[in-house]
Amino acid sequence: MSPRTEQQNKTIRESRKELIQTTALKLFARQGISHTTIDQIARAAGISKGLLYHYFASKEALLEEIISATIHRMYEFFDPDNNGTLTAVEMAFFIDRQFRMLNQNMDYWKFLFMILVQPSAGKWVRKAQAEIISSPMWEMTIDYFRSQHAEDPELETWVFSSLLDGIYMNYVINPENYPIDRVKEMIIKRFCNFNSTEEYV
Repeated sequence: MSPRTEQQNKTIRESRKELIQTTALKLFARQGISHTTIDQIARAAGISKGLLYHYFASKEALLEEIISATIHRMYEFFDPDNNGTLTAVEMAFFIDRQFRMLNQNMDYWKFLFMILVQPSAGKWVRKAQAEIISSPMWEMTIDYFRSQHAEDPELETWVFSSLLDGIYMNYVINPENYPIDRVKEMIIKRFCNFNSTEEYV
């Protein structure tokens, strides 16, 4: 049997890391962060505690990675041409992809929101928020609203971000009755001054 290639090893590592994060996410949501142990996460994932520590130094590091990975996932489609400037079409594209992402793995987002509202998650939530508002993406959003002639571009950015958070939360709590598609189109029209003859999808 020939040894695994570096690409195969990388795939295995990424798969195990994702398994650990997904398992921890569910346990944190169901049992609470403080009541979930590394032993429980390892057992539920079907791996040894030693192997889990190979990927994450502590339960706190694992939680921080889950939150950080989520932020990166949410901003994956931000500034698609990577030129440091957002147009209305690019903003509409970003919003559209955010809403699509919610539908791709509803269970993930349900568990995540159950974690984020726990008091013991506050430290990491505040840290994640601080990273966002000090990032180039935040400044680009402010610049975008400045280009859209917002009265207070920074405040508009806070409102935009908070509104999206609230929409996601409400949709995850009540997906059957929430008019997600109509809400998405309203958000795009309101914040993108969007001309329907342009393409954003």
